[in-house]
Parts: sequence; structure tokens; C-alpha cells
Amino acid sequence: MPLDFLRPWLLLMLPLALLPLLPRPAEAFAYSSIAWLPRDSIGTAIDHARRICAILAMLAIVVGLAGPGRSHMQVMRTSSAAEILILMDRSASMDAVMSKTPVAEPGGQSKNAVARHSLERFVAERPDDRFAFMMFGISPILAVPFTANHRIIAAALQGTAIGRGMPDTRLDRGLIAAIAQFDGQPYTVPRAIVLVSDGGAHLDAAAQAAIRNGLARHRIALYFVYLRSGVYSPDLTKPAAPGDASEEAELHRYFQALATPYRLYQAEDATAMAAAMQEINQQHSAMISFEERLPRQDDSALCFAVALLACAALLALRSVQVRSWS
Repeated sequence: MPLDFLRPWLLLMLPLALLPLLPRPAEAFAYSSIAWLPRDSIGTAIDHARRICAILAMLAIVVGLAGPGRSHMQVMRTSSAAEILILMDRSASMDAVMSKTPVAEPGGQSKNAVARHSLERFVAERPDDRFAFMMFGISPILAVPFTANHRIIAAALQGTAIGRGMPDTRLDRGLIAAIAQFDGQPYTVPRAIVLVSDGGAHLDAAAQAAIRNGLARHRIALYFVYLRSGVYSPDLTKPAAPGDASEEAELHRYFQALATPYRLYQAEDATAMAAAMQEINQQHSAMISFEERLPRQDDSALCFAVALLACAALLALRSVQVRSWS
């Protein structure tokens, strides 16, 4: 990239670098005749080197003060990065103990805790990704917008352990708000929404159209991690019965009809939840290449380093210079 300068007016001082070429009368020896002396080739070379070092030092200092650098640089990166929004159900049902059987196991973990721990490991295993975290209940709550700072995401996930869940689950509002977080952002890496919930929703025609169009417009893959609550919740991995009108089955059928990628992960315990997140991690492990814009690169330090070396060479040459004859 071509160089640019923060203070280009300082380049007007560059002619000062020609000062070492001017003769200095004080350096001449006061002797009547030295024509009989042999030619001092070594001394002449040292004198030329001294002047070159002085010119180089002054040039480097002036150019360094002008602030040279390169702007608008782009570099080609290769990584498995992705933009992933975690949409987590924070309704009261997520506070219930997660169990495969109708009777909850004593001392078992809540669905919220199981999901939280698996999501924390998922975020920690993907250091190159940009994450956002959103919760939903009655209304969607954006906890953290898209960021590369994973400590903030981890802290937001840990914060879901505080307090009680909301009394209702408006999954349609949460999913529409999650899709809106991709508005205005250029598509550079694969995108995904990880929906973690223990329930479904009846979506009206307007909500279905908004979700379908938003996922297609932003090219977002949808992963539905369904936390099944024992035998009282439908098993979405089996073909739906003709009369099954549950919200979970209806939501799953709608997601299957989307034109964008969709994948269901049904989890009935902590092990299944961890396996689901591990499989999602593998889905986005393919290497991709993308261009990344870099901030302005300041090259003034290099100029000052050259000036320092030139000044050091001047001091070394001065130490071998003959100052007087005796």
C-alpha cells in the first residue's frame, strides 16, 4: 500500500539533510603544505561514511516526525470463524429440574443450568467467533450484542442463574428480534442462531413470514436445541402423529419447511445437551478465507530506529577521527 503522512508539512524540512555535505572550515588542519603526504583512502572513506550517516539520520528523523504509515490495508485471513447468536429461553419452565422420567431426580440440575453450562463450553471452544446473547420470555432481552469478547458472553450466561424465569414464552418475538441483530452487518462469515428452549409456539402468518424472510435475507442457519421435559413433552425425533397439534411439533414442522438450513437437536439430559452443542461446533469447523480490514499501520518507529542506528554509527566514526596532530 502507498505511504501516507499524518503531518506532511514537516517534509519541508528534508533539505536540511543536505547540511552534512557542506564543508566545515574548523575541520581543516593549519599546515602550509601537505601535498607531499600520500593519499589517505581510508580517511576519505570514513569521511564519506560519516556524511552519509549524518544525512541518513536527519532524513529518518524528519520522515519519522511526519508520521508515515499505511491506511486502508486489507489482509486475507483463514479461520473457522462464524457469527453465532445464542437465543435462550428464560421462561419459568426452564427453572424446572431436567429429567427423562415423570419423577424429577433429587438434586438434579435445572434445564437452565444444563443449558448454561453447555453453552459456556461451546463459547470457550470457539475463540475466533463473534457471539451475541439474547434471552426471551414475555419479551426478548438483548443481553450482549455481537462481540469478539467472549468473557462478556460468559458473564451474561452466568447471569441467567440469578432470579426466576418469566411467566410466558413468546418464542416468535424472540426469534424475530434475534434475526434483527444481523441487520446492517455485511455477510463475511457463516451465520447461525442457536435456539435453546423447552417449548414451542403457535406462529401466526405474519410471524412465519417475518422469520422465513429474515433467515433467508441474512443467510442464517437455525439450530433448535429442544430440551424435552420427560414423557410429558412430544418426541420430535419421531414422526408426528396425525392428531399431534402440540406447539413443539407445529414449530418443528414449520422450521423443516424453511428454505434456509435447519437442524433439530433433542436433549433429555446434560449428556445429550453437551453432545448437541459439540455437534453444532463441528458443523462450523470448516475453514474459510475472508478479507479483514486493518487499522492504520504506523511506520514512524522504523524511521526512528534507522535514525538511532545512523547516530550510533556517527559516534563510532567520531571515536576514530583524528582531532589534532601532535
